[in-house]
Amino acid sequence: MEKGVPAVGDGQLWDLTLAQFREATAGLAMPGCGAVSAVVADFGLALVVKALQVSEKRERREQRQGLLQSAQALLGRPGAFADDDVAAFHEFLQARRHDPQAQQAASRQACAVPLATARACLEALDLAEAAWPEVVESVRCDVHAGALLIATAIDAVLLNVDADLDGLSDSTTVEEVRLLRRKLQDQADEHRERFAERI
Repeated sequence: MEKGVPAVGDGQLWDLTLAQFREATAGLAMPGCGAVSAVVADFGLALVVKALQVSEKRERREQRQGLLQSAQALLGRPGAFADDDVAAFHEFLQARRHDPQAQQAASRQACAVPLATARACLEALDLAEAAWPEVVESVRCDVHAGALLIATAIDAVLLNVDADLDGLSDSTTVEEVRLLRRKLQDQADEHRERFAERI
């Protein structure tokens, strides 16, 4: 391990500084694309929260208050999957040394985590889309940037599903995962198209 790059594990990603997280991403097997995508999505949602808060300080509106409360409640959930992603990858690496059943369980979890991350990101994207007409003009760029980051995080985290499908031996499970992956991607693409029409 390179000097200055901390060990990653035991659910400690959010305790790292930004510089440490960057160095760990560049220099270690974990965190990988799933964890980085989860963090990016959470920062995207944070931009949406900020835009709603700034707008509320200018003028209180009941519908915007409801959106702000929902966004604040969701903030942190997409990012929490970063640690889950690291744990799932670690479990997968460990399972390769054991029996086929352990490998299958680890492969299923390796697919489940990015799918769950994508679902949380879609909730965040819903909020970004709803927030757009509710925020003041000066912070709409934050909502737009947040939505772009969240949508791109979905694209990126679903790549993990593609990579981990090969580890599943049951054809029925593979097809179910593929269908769910496609559905989540389609929903993200629909959000992206609708958002593009609004701006």
